[in-house]
This record gives sequence, C-alpha cells and structure tokens, in this order.
Amino acid sequence: MRRLISFYRAQVEVMLAWRPRQRARLRRALVSLAVSAASLLAAVAVTPGFSLAPGGGWITAALEGALLLALLNLLVRPLFIALFAAVSVIAVVIATVLFQIVSFLVVPVLLPDLHIQGPLTALAASFVYAIVNTTLTSLLSITDDDSYWAVLLQQLATPREGVIRTPTPGLVVVQIDGLARPILQRQVQAGRVPRLARWLRSGRYRLVGWDTLLPSTTPASQAGILHGNSEGIPAFRWYEKDSGRLIVANHPDDALLIAGRISNGEGLLSNDGASVGNLFSGDAARSYISMATIRDREQGLGQSQTFISFFASPYNWLGTLARTLGEIVKEYVQAWRAERARIVPRMHRGMPYPVARAATNVALRDLSTALVIEEMYRGTPIIYVDFTDYDEIAHHSGPERGETLDALDGVDRAVAILERAAVSAPRPYRFVVLSDHGQTLGATFRQRYGETLGDLVGRLMGGGATVAEAGDRAEEFGPTNAFLSELLQAQGASGRLARTALRNQAQDNVVTLKVGRSGRAAAAQADAVAREAAGRPDLVAIASGNLGLVYFPRLAGRVTLEQLADGHPGLVEGLAAHPGVGAVLVGSDELGSLVVGRAGICHLRDGRVDGVDPVAQYGGRALEAFRRLDGLEHVPDLAVVSRYDAEFDEVAAFEELIGSHGGLGGPQTQALLLHPAEWDLDEDLVGADAVYRQLRRWAERHLDQRFGRDGSADPLPAPARRDGAIDPTAEQSA
Repeated sequence: MRRLISFYRAQVEVMLAWRPRQRARLRRALVSLAVSAASLLAAVAVTPGFSLAPGGGWITAALEGALLLALLNLLVRPLFIALFAAVSVIAVVIATVLFQIVSFLVVPVLLPDLHIQGPLTALAASFVYAIVNTTLTSLLSITDDDSYWAVLLQQLATPREGVIRTPTPGLVVVQIDGLARPILQRQVQAGRVPRLARWLRSGRYRLVGWDTLLPSTTPASQAGILHGNSEGIPAFRWYEKDSGRLIVANHPDDALLIAGRISNGEGLLSNDGASVGNLFSGDAARSYISMATIRDREQGLGQSQTFISFFASPYNWLGTLARTLGEIVKEYVQAWRAERARIVPRMHRGMPYPVARAATNVALRDLSTALVIEEMYRGTPIIYVDFTDYDEIAHHSGPERGETLDALDGVDRAVAILERAAVSAPRPYRFVVLSDHGQTLGATFRQRYGETLGDLVGRLMGGGATVAEAGDRAEEFGPTNAFLSELLQAQGASGRLARTALRNQAQDNVVTLKVGRSGRAAAAQADAVAREAAGRPDLVAIASGNLGLVYFPRLAGRVTLEQLADGHPGLVEGLAAHPGVGAVLVGSDELGSLVVGRAGICHLRDGRVDGVDPVAQYGGRALEAFRRLDGLEHVPDLAVVSRYDAEFDEVAAFEELIGSHGGLGGPQTQALLLHPAEWDLDEDLVGADAVYRQLRRWAERHLDQRFGRDGSADPLPAPARRDGAIDPTAEQSA
C-alpha cells in the first residue's frame, strides 16, 4: 500500500508539472471530450459486434462512454503501469493492450445503451477508436503532444532500480544540427523559437558564437565537442592514401574506426553519460541511434524502456504515424509551391527525400526526445542529443525558408518538453544548446556550370584521367539509417520484424537508404567507388559542401605544386581561374603551403600575399581555417573552396544541396552556444576542441561532474589570462 501511495503521489506531481494553463486546459478538455465521443461513435459504426441499443440516445451514450474511458485512463491505467513496470517493458506493453480490451468490455457494462460481443471485438473497437481519435486530434490541432509526454513521464516516474537521486545538477546538451548563430538571432527577433527566445530575453541564458574553422561539418565538430579531438578529420568523407580507403563518417565501420582514433576515455559522456542520435558516443555508458555504436549489441534501442513502451498504446505510435504521413504530404505541397513561384535557388525534392524529412522531423525527433527524458529520469549526469531535422530540411529548402524554420520551431518545442520534464526528474538539470556548424545557401556548382568537380579536374588534366568521384548526398539518410540499423540488432519480435521488412535495404545488418537506390544498390555503389579508389585511379574527387578534396592516388604522399606543374601543367592555375572556384590550397616544395586564387596567392606560413588575397573574401578566421586544414594528416593534395558571393551571402556546393556546409563562406562556420548566463567563458571558442574544454570545465566547476570511466580523470585547468583577458593561445595541450 505504501508503494502504491508513493506511486500515485509521483503521478500527481507529474500531472501538476505538466498541466497547461487554465484556459487552454478547459478548451482542450471540451474539445477532447467531443473528439473522444466522435471516435467512440466511429468505433460503433465500423466494428461488427459493437453497437448501440435501438432507440438509445446515441449522443448521450457517446459522451458518457468518452467520460468513462477518460476516467479509466486517468485512474486505472497508471495502476497497470505500476504493477507491471517491475516485471519488464514487454509486460507493460501486454498489460496496456489488455487494459484497452478491458476498458471496452467495462464501458458497456456500465452503460446499458452500448453492447459488445467479446474480447476480440473489444480489441478491434479500441484500435478503431484510437485511429479516429488520433486523426481528429491531429487535424484539429488540439494537442501539442502533452498527452503522450505526460503518460511517458507517469511511467518513468514509477519507482524503479538504478535511478540516481541527488541534488547535484546534471547537464543536458542539445545540439541543433546545422543552425548558425546569426540565423537563430534573426528568428528570436522574428518571434519564432519561443522557448529559446524566452531563455535569452529573460537574461537566464547567453548566446555566443564559436568558429568551426575547416571543415565545417558534423564529424569534425562532434569529434571535437564529444571527445576533445577533431584531428585527422578533413571533411565528411575523405581518402586515405596509405590504405587506399575512402572514409565516410556516417558509415558504421568508418565511424567506429574514427571513434577509435579520437577517444582517450575522457569523452564528454565518459562517466555514466548518454548519447542520443550522434555520430560518436563521447565514451557514453549508453548510446542510442549513434553511428559508431550500431554494431555494439550492448548499446542501442534494445537497452531502452522508452522505445518499446512507445508502442504500448496505439495513441502514441498512431499519432506519430499520422504526423509522419502529414509531413510527407506537406513536403510535396511546399516543393510544388516553391517550383510554381520559381524560387531560386531550389533543387529536386522528390522521393525518397519526403520520407527522410518526415522521419527526422517527426518520428526521430519524438524518439530522441523520449530517450533523453528516459535518461533524465534515470538521473544520468550528462546527456547529449543531436536533433538533425533542421539541418536535413535546410539542405533541400535553404537555411531560412519557411519549412526549414518550421522545423526549427519543432526543435524549440522539444527543448520546451525537456525543460518541463526536468521538473520531476530525480536530479535537477541545467541546459546547454549548441550547434555543430551553420549552413550557407546557394545554387550548386553543377547547377551553375554544368559539371562536377571531378569533371572539371579531369578536363584540366587532359580528359584521359581515370576518376573516382564521391559527390552524392552522404548525410541525407544518416539518422534514419542509424535508427533502422539499431532496430535490426534488437532482440525479440521487434528485431525479427525489422529484419524481415528491411531485408532488401540492408547489408551485413546495416541499413543504407539512399537517393534513388535501394539499400543494397546504394551499398554496392559505395563499394564500387571505394574499390575504384583503392585501385589507384588517376584522380579521386570528393565533395563536402563547397569544400572539394582532390587526391592523386598514384602519387605517393602529399602532391606538391611543382609535381603537378611537371605532370599536369596549368592544372592549379586552371582551377583557380574557374568562375566557380574561390581558392585552392596546395603544398609547395619551395614556398610552403599556398592558397591560390584567380588574381593572387596567400602564403600560409607567414600570411604574405602576392596580388589579391584569395582568403580575404571568406572573412573571419578563414586564414586560420586554411592553416588548420593544411596541418591535418589526410589533407588532400588540392583543397578547393568554391566561390563566395558576398552580395547574396551564397556559395556553390560541389554536392547537390542548396543549403551546404563543409567549407567557407557565409554562416556555415558560425556555430552557436547558448549557455546559463552565470557561466563565464574561459577562452575564445575557436574550433570544436575548445567547445569540449569549455563544456567540461563548466561541468566540473558548476555541476561537480568528473570524467573518465570511473570519474578519475584530473580536472582540466583553466587557461592562463593576460591582463585580465582570455588568452586563447594558452591551452593548446589541455
């Protein structure tokens, strides 16, 4: 009895924390009652064996039935959760289905105007009721998903083992993938992102920027933020001459390889932390939908109670399904409007992109939010989640188009849900919101000039070169592939069902959805590019936003300007003179590394410029960015950065995406960090490694967190200061 009283006390606390405002609560209650009554009547009309007595008052019966169902869900359903939660998650699922059947058997007993034949009819009627209820709720926009999150919180608030209860605060780090600081600032001014805007305007939080340098892409940034080590990652994908291997950061085997190189056991999540939806795990104890841990059977969705219990009620998954289908329809309508209005730049947005958009913008956002809440209710010290939906839509629609900003508002709602959920968590939580890079708009290089980077370099080499080119949209299905691949690894019925449904889309238990191809065909195409590269063609050309990486595999080491002048005279000059090219980074035996432009050369060693500086057009820390790329182990023989149009703030991506990142120009290098106002910056945030150091010091200083698997790592020292100011050069080895 004491345990039961404790349980209901927790439920009441959750409901009070999750309650809407009084007027909204009354409106929602009335409309929800009407929707529930209509859904019950639909179940009567559709389900054989479920009927109203002749001459009965059907409106009265429907309203009374809806009230009874609401009371049963409010008072009895939590008891089912409490009784079965200690057994297993599967037990909760089964118990919830049984509860639905029992509810539809009990209501006709209490209401003589309703008749039902038996349990199978009750099950069918409950599903019809759920489908209609979910559809009407979505169409009438009477919920902002509060019902689902409240039920989830009630379930997680159930007393269970392994929960850390402490007054010491934890930290939730929310990554909004691809969001530039100036774009967020403009949306706050425009009245969007209400939760983040409230945080900032209240003075509780501050918004600062950090510079990604080169490359401005997720693998390098997440390696730096989560592990403090972004060395050796020159782009989203690159070629390694020593092994003849093409590395693609969102391929599981390659992500695992990179993780092994960058981890020293002191990642941001190393002391019992949790990673949700990332490329790398940050040495987390639990990792969900994270590319580097997909093949690890001890990680993934199979370890989550929330993932399985999501299907315990049809209201949950039917609601997500309805909104997913609605997102697909919305994408077709918005793409048609953009084409009809002749908006430029624009790109083809047909299948299967609408499915990828719906998956990231609805299903994966819901799942990621639920997983974070589960970890909060476990009392996890540090949680890091990556919401990729803004980035996904920005690639195809542009960083500041209407549909893209709608996705940003959706992430803002997820942040609001997390903040509200934290009220009832077993420990207090602080929040940090950041991005891994920005995006810059622009028609693609191929749209502008009718050829790819590989075509251009091959032509300048005389047209007879063998070329291996990687320029497809590598990021498009990354999060969806990670989710489906983890689902394949799951044990039990869910795993078997996924393996059957995805057998044509998977290879070696890894799903590879891709534009215009099945998973197996996409994997075969990727393998063909890798084999061609391993076979030492004359040229390997790789696109990473408006950064192009060019390798000459048959020439050992980093090829110099002098070698190219001997073998391919005029190649570098021809590239630099192309109207779509802004700068070419190349090494020189005599002069050191150079950035070559159409009308001038910048010497990286000392910054000296001959003629017109090709680096200056990109502004900011562009010179430092070129120097960083130049110093990486797998720096390409030629690094080509496309033109930057300062008038329209646009670049020309080498891959077919009108919103791009990876190179220089525009807001793509201007990432953001939103943090509690009382937390001071210790150093200039230049490069992702500096963000790791800052987050770690904040956690150590303000939250009493420790790092390393057992928390034994020494705290990071604060950087030295000169004359009271931050010395950005003082802590390069920390």
